[in-house]
Amino acid sequence: MQTPKPYYIVAIPDGIIMTELLKLQKLISRKFKMYTEPYPTLHLTVGILAHSQKLEFAVPILRKMFNSLSPFSVRIQGKSCFKAPFLSVGVDIQSQPLSYLAGKVEGTLLKAGFFPRSFSDWDFHISLVSPHFAGRQWSNAEFNQACKIVEGYAPVGIAHISRLELWAPDFPPLKILGQFTLKGAEN
Repeated sequence: MQTPKPYYIVAIPDGIIMTELLKLQKLISRKFKMYTEPYPTLHLTVGILAHSQKLEFAVPILRKMFNSLSPFSVRIQGKSCFKAPFLSVGVDIQSQPLSYLAGKVEGTLLKAGFFPRSFSDWDFHISLVSPHFAGRQWSNAEFNQACKIVEGYAPVGIAHISRLELWAPDFPPLKILGQFTLKGAEN
């Protein structure tokens, strides 16, 4: 019997730099024939929650926690390429508030009786292209070439975080199980 896939708690970055990252995602995807539309949403994973029958209890807990936190910024700088078994190419993210948020998600869910994954050693990143939801697997040579493209063309700058979502594990289609806005963010 297959273990149920976990749920993902993700931050949805916005800002001008995200337009550039979308262009880079499309360029790489088309060059290597990885995705067809719709492309996976660019996001930052901040929590992974084991599959649970109590998911309906997690949404109000997350909503209350997120409503107490203010919007913040993250710095996008450089490539983030994960070798086998992931073969994912993307950009690196630096942000103390993001680390705090991931710790807050983990602590809040643990306190409520859930079993979230620890993010103490997580490398924050935005995946641009990964074989996980692609129409095909790419070779190591293609992965290395895509990583060089990201290294050469990835924009550097700031993205803003004011919205989070809880996602079901399967894509496509993307199934959003909860949407959350940080305190003071415009809806």
